[in-house]
Order: sequence, then structure tokens, then C-alpha cells
Amino acid sequence: MKPRILITVICILSCLIGHAQTDSLSLSLRTKQSIENARQLRRLYKTDQAIDTLMAALQYNTSDLEVLTELAECHTSAGNTEEAFGWWVMLSTMQPENLYFQIAQAKLLYREKAYEECINICRGITARDTIPDILAMTGDAYMLAGKTDSALVYYNRFLGMKPFHARTISKKADILLASKKYDEVLEMTGGFLEHEPDNMTVLPIHGLALHLNKKYKPSLEVFEKQLSLGDSTYSIRYYLGLNHYMLDNIIQAEKEFEKAFQIDSSDVMLVYQLADTKSRRLYGNNKETERLYEKALKMLEPDPVMMHNIYGSRAMSFHRAEDFRTAIRYYELSYRYNPKNISALSSIGYCYERMKEYDKALKYYEQYIKAGKPGSKGYKFVEESIAYIKQEKFMEETE
Repeated sequence: MKPRILITVICILSCLIGHAQTDSLSLSLRTKQSIENARQLRRLYKTDQAIDTLMAALQYNTSDLEVLTELAECHTSAGNTEEAFGWWVMLSTMQPENLYFQIAQAKLLYREKAYEECINICRGITARDTIPDILAMTGDAYMLAGKTDSALVYYNRFLGMKPFHARTISKKADILLASKKYDEVLEMTGGFLEHEPDNMTVLPIHGLALHLNKKYKPSLEVFEKQLSLGDSTYSIRYYLGLNHYMLDNIIQAEKEFEKAFQIDSSDVMLVYQLADTKSRRLYGNNKETERLYEKALKMLEPDPVMMHNIYGSRAMSFHRAEDFRTAIRYYELSYRYNPKNISALSSIGYCYERMKEYDKALKYYEQYIKAGKPGSKGYKFVEESIAYIKQEKFMEETE
């Protein structure tokens, strides 16, 4: 992104050089009017017209910060990322201490998923001013870049300023739960719920941490409260069922799992739990539990096309590295998922040929010949390979 932005900035500057300044008073009035017109056009989502208006104003004063800022805003609103970034970079060069220009750059980079570059700018901003929203954005960028430890640092700094911000507590909890730090989550969410006991964002997080910490009864009570507040979504029904199940309330567990199943039947764990619950309640198997077990097994079966492609690609990577023995193993797996792809047979034969295991090579080549299309390129290759191997075997026998 950076080389293109540099070109954009150079083009911007080259377009604006060389225009003489006219009478300063009339120019100032004309510029202010242009800016106001452009703002009105931007509010009406006529950003192309607004940009044309501002570019005309720049012909008379190439360094008017107000015009340049409005131009950057217009390109940002229009989604012209590279052009917008170029203008914000130029503005930052003109006023390096202006945090607003740097924040605008960071927001664009975040929007474009350029998280490392976004983090670099955000760190510079937060070193000068602890703006809560920038702390949160830095944490989010670190999170999306896979750097959860650094994300926690910035989430903690944000929560130090806004301790009852439910969305950030949720993000921090995701990191802690993934690390199985359930007690930390309970302490954090418990403190929040003392302040706001009916918060429907934090309450289920608290219930989940209790469940994962094997405190099923209090977890059940939390999810029941969430339900009473009007949240009857899939996850609430699922964890109500799971807590009942762990507390051996099988009938109630089945009811909750059934309600969750009606909302979303695509979760294999739910299908399994529902089947197991029904089996326990009925003390054995029946048509319904058998149907659910079969459904769960089918959901776990891999996509044969994808498995064929993965194993085939992996086989070729070992083939290129001339690790023929390993390549054969993956060619065989690939062929198992798609027996119509007979090119795998010739590839296996070729690998055996390269290892001078001629009998095995002939076996696979002959399988290919039986299924292959005479006259095709692959068929001719295999015919030539068979002839070569037979000649090699004859030479070995006559020596």
C-alpha cells in the first residue's frame, strides 16, 4: 500500500504547483464559500461534486489546510482509500503535531485491515495522548493481528479509564477464556455486574466462565436470569441445557437442547448432546436417537472434494521435493476420496518407477491403462513408461 500512497501524494503535489495567488480578500471569501459548498455536497453524499469543488479552490491556494482537510474527508467518505490516505499523509507532513490527521490515517489503515501499520500510528498517538477510543482500536488491531498479549495491554489501559465498558470487557474476556483464565474473567465480570447486574452483554460471559469452571448451578442461575431478561437465543438455550445435563436434570436438559435445535441444528456438539440426552432419558437407543447420532456422524464426515484436493496438493509438494515414498502415501489418500481421478494412479506408478520398484510401478500403471483413455497425453505417457520399465527389467534379467 505504501508505494502507491507515495505516488498518490507526489501526483497530488504536482497537480497543485504553479498557480498564482490573486487578491487575498476575494480569494479568502471564495475559498470559504467553496468549502461550505463542498460540505453541503458531502452531506448529500455528492462526494464527487464536492471533490471537484475543492480541487477548483486549490488552484488558487495549494496549501489551504481547511480545503485540504475537507478534501481528505470527502475521499474518506467516498471510500477512495488510497487518495484519502495520500491527503492525510500530506496534511500530517504539513502539521506533524496534529493528532486528528494521524487518527484519520489509523482509521483508514484499520478499515483496510493493515493492522501492523495501524498499530504503529496508534502507538505514536497514545504515546502523546491517552485517547480511549484509540486505545481500544489499538487493542482491536493487535487482536486481529493475532497478538493477544499486546491486545490485553491496551484493553487494560482502556478499562482503566472506562471500567464499565461492556464491549471491551467482552473482548478481554474472549482472550482470557481462550487461555482458561476463568477466575480472572469471573472477577472482572462479577465486579461489572455489581455495578450493572442486568447487563445482557456481560451476564452470559459470567455464566460461561462459571460453566467452564465447573460451577454448574450458579452458571444455570445466570443463564436463567439472562432468559428472564428476554434473551432466548441459541447460545442461552444451549448452555441452559448443558448446565442441566451436568447437574443430571436430564428431562430439563432435553427440553432446552430441543429449543436450541429448533433455532440452529448445524452445531454437531448440540446434535450429539441432544442424542445422548434422549438416550439417557429412554435408557437405550430408539429411532430418534439413532437419527441424531447418524446426523452427528454425517456432519463430522469431511468434504470428499476438499480432502481429495488437500491430499493431492500435499502429494505433489512431496513429489516436487523427490520424497517419493511420502508422496505415494498422499496420492493414495487423494485417490481414495476421488477414484475417478486416475491421474493419481500414474503419479503413484511414476514415484515407484523413480525408486526403481518396477513391479509396483507396473501394477499402478496397468490400473491406469484399464481406466484411461487411449490416445490421451496421460495414456501415452503411461504406455511409454511401461515400455521403459519392461526394457529395464529385461536388461536386469539378462545381466
